[in-house]
Amino acid sequence: MFRKLLKYDMKEVGMVMLPLYAAMLVLAAAAGLSMRFSIMKGTRDFVASTVPGVVTLILMLVYGALILGMAVMTLVMTTRNFRDNLLGSRGYLMNTLPVTTQSQVLSKSLNGLIWIALGGAASAVSGTIALLFIMRKQDWAEFFQTMNEMFGDRMSPWMMLLQLVILFVLGALQIVTKIFVSISVGNLWRSKRGLGAVLMFVGLTVLQTLIGNRLTHLTPDASISYSLMGNGISMVFGLNGGEAGLFTARQMGFAAGQDIVYIVLFLIGTIWVLRNKMDLQ
Repeated sequence: MFRKLLKYDMKEVGMVMLPLYAAMLVLAAAAGLSMRFSIMKGTRDFVASTVPGVVTLILMLVYGALILGMAVMTLVMTTRNFRDNLLGSRGYLMNTLPVTTQSQVLSKSLNGLIWIALGGAASAVSGTIALLFIMRKQDWAEFFQTMNEMFGDRMSPWMMLLQLVILFVLGALQIVTKIFVSISVGNLWRSKRGLGAVLMFVGLTVLQTLIGNRLTHLTPDASISYSLMGNGISMVFGLNGGEAGLFTARQMGFAAGQDIVYIVLFLIGTIWVLRNKMDLQ
């Protein structure tokens, strides 16, 4: 039943998100192709190069707006999926199914995480498509050489990517679960439930910030440090045996552990409110 519930949630959100992903890919290819023509024209013919330059600028602005809109729409759709199916007009029907409240909440949380991950993947793929039209082979070679000079002797690029993926997944799930618990508490208000949800979300965010500031003073592994490297500016998080890396093992464990604690607390809070403060049967 949990798989069917998750499939239903995915289908509901996918009807809106999948066309946005397709539009991103097409627009990225068009912007990259237009920029390549603009670069090829160069300054040899100012009038001729201005037209594709303007077209490229417009396409890039629309592409950027589409990425931002996709991110916002992902949160809107996952939030609406949770609210409508558990607290809205479909709440009674959904909660008559032989599925526990825990399964309902976990399904909505996993649904939100999947679509955030798919949105991030779609953004990365579309950006890569645009770069394939713009960058030449020597440009790619110089890029990878620069990355290797910056981090090759300090940390494996694959290890860096794994750390970023883990933190992205945990951060996304924390945002989703915080939104859900905020909506659940806000729904307890007799009127202005939206305001109650917003105030709850802001309150939790402020509380997390205060806790983070206190933890930063307790251990250096809770803070993020920045340094300058090479000829440009790059963010380097912490030091490991005197060598710069993305995260030390302790910092990675601290950051991941903190996210996991928040996720568990937000899930418990959501389930407790839905089971004990609302009549969902």
